[in-house]
Amino acid sequence: MWLMFMDGRGCLGDPLMPMDDYPDDPYAVVDVDDLGTVTEAHVLMHRAGMLRQMTDNASVVLAWERVGTDAVGDDDRVWARAMAEAAELLDVPLRAQFIVHARGVRQLHPDDYL
Repeated sequence: MWLMFMDGRGCLGDPLMPMDDYPDDPYAVVDVDDLGTVTEAHVLMHRAGMLRQMTDNASVVLAWERVGTDAVGDDDRVWARAMAEAAELLDVPLRAQFIVHARGVRQLHPDDYL
């Protein structure tokens, strides 16, 4: 997964961060010192929101990179839904989510994961 940010002008902001080894289940519950008992998606979106603020960016963009076609799979759907829910709960401006696949890029829309 790539964590990206958009600045106030709507341009790609810094930093561009690849993330590997995120958990299989975004709804798995974990205990985190500063957040308490929350889901994995909550932790990830909270951290993305913190980075957005620290870097003075306007919004967050997630790009889920994987081998395969542009078809939205179950894992894509679950993670995209969980991250959208966490962004709403935490008031983190999530601008867009994408699947980066073997032949290009597909934007995920709410109809793809809700």
